[in-house]
Amino acid sequence: MADLIPTSTLCDVCTGIFAGNWQPQLRGWKRAIKRPNAPPDPINPEPAFGTAYDHGMEPYVHRTGAPPTLSYPHYSVEDLRKSGASCALCQTVVLAFDALHPRNDIGMDYMEGRKPYGVAAWGQEEIAKAKGYVFIYTEKNKTSKLIFRYHVYADWAANRNMDVNPIVGEREGNVKDVTLDIHGDNPDLSKEENKHYIAWMDQGTTIERVHRFLNDTSDFAKDLPKNLVRQLPTRLLHLTAGSPGPMVRLIDGANVCLDVNTPYIALSHSWGNTMPIQLIASRLTEFTNEIAFSDLPATFRDAAALTLELGVSYLWIDSLCIIQDSASDWLHEAQRMASVYAFCHLTIAASASKNPTTGLSPSPRPRTVIIRPTWTGFIQEWGLQPGQTLRVTNPWYQDFGNTIVSAPLNRRGWTYQEYALSPRVLHCTDGEWWWNGISDEIYRETSTNPTRFFTGSGSITWPDKLSFFNKERRRITRTPDVWFWDYLTSQYNQRALTKRKDKLVAFGAVAQLFGQINGLPVDKPGEYVAGAWRTYLPFGLHWSIGENAERHVSQPGSEDEDYVIPSWSWASIDGLVRFHDGKSLEKTREEQTKGMPRLVDVNVVTEGGHFGPVKSGYIVLHGPIFRIRVSKKARDHKQSGFYRNFRVLRSDDSEAWQHDGQAFSLDTWKGKLDEWADDREMYLMIADFDKEDEYGSAFAILLELAGGVTKEKGVFRRIGSTLFYFHGLTKLMKDVRQDGNEALRDGEYMDIDPKTGFYTYKIV
Repeated sequence: MADLIPTSTLCDVCTGIFAGNWQPQLRGWKRAIKRPNAPPDPINPEPAFGTAYDHGMEPYVHRTGAPPTLSYPHYSVEDLRKSGASCALCQTVVLAFDALHPRNDIGMDYMEGRKPYGVAAWGQEEIAKAKGYVFIYTEKNKTSKLIFRYHVYADWAANRNMDVNPIVGEREGNVKDVTLDIHGDNPDLSKEENKHYIAWMDQGTTIERVHRFLNDTSDFAKDLPKNLVRQLPTRLLHLTAGSPGPMVRLIDGANVCLDVNTPYIALSHSWGNTMPIQLIASRLTEFTNEIAFSDLPATFRDAAALTLELGVSYLWIDSLCIIQDSASDWLHEAQRMASVYAFCHLTIAASASKNPTTGLSPSPRPRTVIIRPTWTGFIQEWGLQPGQTLRVTNPWYQDFGNTIVSAPLNRRGWTYQEYALSPRVLHCTDGEWWWNGISDEIYRETSTNPTRFFTGSGSITWPDKLSFFNKERRRITRTPDVWFWDYLTSQYNQRALTKRKDKLVAFGAVAQLFGQINGLPVDKPGEYVAGAWRTYLPFGLHWSIGENAERHVSQPGSEDEDYVIPSWSWASIDGLVRFHDGKSLEKTREEQTKGMPRLVDVNVVTEGGHFGPVKSGYIVLHGPIFRIRVSKKARDHKQSGFYRNFRVLRSDDSEAWQHDGQAFSLDTWKGKLDEWADDREMYLMIADFDKEDEYGSAFAILLELAGGVTKEKGVFRRIGSTLFYFHGLTKLMKDVRQDGNEALRDGEYMDIDPKTGFYTYKIV
């Protein structure tokens, strides 16, 4: 079967890497641990075949001035870019330069509050200056490496001072590699994990494999909540095969004679900075008659052609099926997204597309370069027989996290629900396609082995689709529903939105389906409140912000000025939020909420339904709250907080208790430190504590009086949080209430329980 695999088109230069009569140049060489001309290493005896172009690397390593065995003219990245239009190998290397990599790894990026897609691996200045060469490192019975090595300074070989590694002649820190994996089909080297590179060609075309996947998972509806009503989208695009392209027209899903089980495909895509074509009220009649296929941007055209190729005649695209200049239609359709995605035959995710003009796969795929080398040195030393097949792949793109999770599409807020709710998704990248359903298994175009990107139901990096739909999975992993909700909100809250008022609308379908799966009264007014569930409260209030997160503040006169998410909601923050709802594992509700304030009331005003844009809201609680005075001492701004000494005050302004060296996490800190007085008063609302009568920890929410917002008594606004240790609530209350004092002064509370000293107060 391997002989039937078509070889990739390479330029003359890259063809030369795999041709000729090379001999090992660096036998037994290991960078930075083997000196030149050292005897062979019995542990690492394999050779490295190298070329050096004209920078002196190879002569210096050999110390004899040995000339390079092969010129490699693509010594600059610009040469690679020019050649990449026609050469599969050059393009693979160029994509490595352009890829965005997590700063550490995806999990660490989320935990530290950074965007999941990381940073560019190469800076533009480095690319412009880089000069390089290529070599191959082989180890028998292991995957070999094709290494394109670049030095970011042109004078790297000439400058051999103390900053140069004397073993290999390279300046520390200025070497960057693009490392590709070479897989061979020689029986001596075909380890089990490499066999699938041959086997995938036996499985038919990618379309045939996706067809089989859809057939094998056709009973996906069994995993959906029974109370979610199956219905067709309000509008669909009807596709009919034609020449030179399909015929496309808009139909009314409610009024045409279509069975409710008619399959349709949904497209998940990024709008970018512009949308070339969209449905507006004045074009509704025109689109109903026909939409010219040539007027569709490349991504839409590709999606339409793929839909027909998969045997489906109906396609849903948000910008063409929702009237974009009708606020009422937009709000109505936004409330129906749970049904649109949950019941679609398949969601096509344009994962690599930054806007609709790039197509589903901007670069040729699959990103596996197929070669049959004639390089006799390679054949002699590695055991490869003439005419056998090599596969060159970029290991970076073998990982679902790097290819899909970090893709441009998954940086956008609206697309979160499209993946989380769709039972089956086909991820189209610029290298190869991946697909998965409601399981841990993820399939890819160039492998028959399913991979797994199992983050677990407790992950904040990527939604666990199986745990979302399957409560039994969460029971086995001991993940309470409220925890899983916390993780979903943490994942979503890092994504970007063009319009701030969409913050909770774009998450509404996830909330609706989550509520239905978990038996929450989603249709009851006042149950879903600004990203929290009344049934779970006060769980959901216990959050703090991650690095680089920031509270959103609407600017006067802005489009979102009338839409204000209450300060107690995680959705008022842009960026990572971390929850402290650890006690939700306790058995009874009474045990779970012991040490938390009692919920008195909660009210949120929305537009267009329970899951529509939020305009205002408040929550009323009853519990311990204290006035404190803090001392200003700057902490590292990158950690979003400040060390402060705080003193708990009595109603007569005397000091009841002091805590030194406390770290406060502020919800808004950029540019605010200089504005605050050194001794600033704020309020410490104890949201949860471990022990009533002895030393233990407590999680507290920091508040300030909401002056200028209302003339009501006891109205506060959240400004931060802290985790601190104290000698129990009983002792603190006793210290505060000495000599007839109380914790708060008149006008700072709505009501007080004279027996406990607890207050009723409102947070807006």
